[in-house]
Amino acid sequence: MNNPLTICDFLEQGGAQVSFFDMGRRVAEIPLDVMRRFETAEIPYPQPFLQAAWLGILFQYPQTVTNDQTAPSHNIWFVKLPLDEQGLLQQAARDDFLRHVIKQLDETLNDALDKESQQPTPDDNPHGFTPREDRMAVFHAKISKQTEAPASQFYAHARDYFTGKPGFEQWNFVGLQGIADVVARLDEENSDGPNFYKRNNAQTLAQAIPHIPTTPFAALCSCLENNALDKTLTQAIAERISKALKDENAIEVAAGIRGLSHSTDRNTVIITIQSVLKNPTGRNVEVLAAIGGRAWETLEDSALRFSFLENLASCDSGQQAFNGIMADLLFLPGLRQLIKEDFRKPERSEQLATAIGVFYQSVQKSSGAH
Repeated sequence: MNNPLTICDFLEQGGAQVSFFDMGRRVAEIPLDVMRRFETAEIPYPQPFLQAAWLGILFQYPQTVTNDQTAPSHNIWFVKLPLDEQGLLQQAARDDFLRHVIKQLDETLNDALDKESQQPTPDDNPHGFTPREDRMAVFHAKISKQTEAPASQFYAHARDYFTGKPGFEQWNFVGLQGIADVVARLDEENSDGPNFYKRNNAQTLAQAIPHIPTTPFAALCSCLENNALDKTLTQAIAERISKALKDENAIEVAAGIRGLSHSTDRNTVIITIQSVLKNPTGRNVEVLAAIGGRAWETLEDSALRFSFLENLASCDSGQQAFNGIMADLLFLPGLRQLIKEDFRKPERSEQLATAIGVFYQSVQKSSGAH
């Protein structure tokens, strides 16, 4: 039996150096060996989101010679591939994606794959997608850092804003791309103050977080959720969440959860989310969606997970929210069995038991429809 052509094979055969990024739950690079095993259906996709793999593919040719000048060539595809019930790649969809790419190349390059040409995802490819604005900004910030390219033109202004020099209320002209660049370069130093006391971007952000308004705070958190934050930044966001809980500000709580979700300080993240779930704001659908969609690793904690399920069953958006979030979480290999065990716990509330029963009925109805 012949092995199917993989995306890795297809690009590498043309001489490309390939990097894969998850664009679903968070923008994070996928190791090449993991991607190879996923493409050959040896392992499930590491971070499925809405039952699909959302991929950003960067492929680059180290040297492209044009008019006797050497310059790098970088190309990007955004590809959405469906997964089966075990989180494995539906290989027929991947094969169909490649058929569309090859057909397009055949038409435009006269049956020759010219590695010096641009190779965007064809407009008519049904497997291509356009990422959200914040995801796109983070992706470009990450790859510019990875390829040692300069940050965007918005970087310096965004970095200056977070020092507080212009005033934290002057956020209207701070571009999302600039914020993403600051977050991608947390280790870069910034001279601030008359004595040019040097501090890096992570320290600057930690000092700014208590003071910035809700809108730039939410924008910042949408970028920070894709980075493994240190303890100082994590603590700054946790304190902002604590204040937002007292004010019952669900927008800031949800944003803060996203912002600290990928922190290396897992203990602080878990304690913070536990405090959220004990607060009335912890039944807000946006807050619960942030936990399930961005801080899903915390649900491996049994007490936190059960509190989450109880809150979800009584959340302000009803059964539809329960069904949607559960359908997504039960697709995660690490959580599927744990949640099913919680569904059978005798100490579950009547409200949770009812929500579970209605959820299973909707699943059976959906399965019957197919």
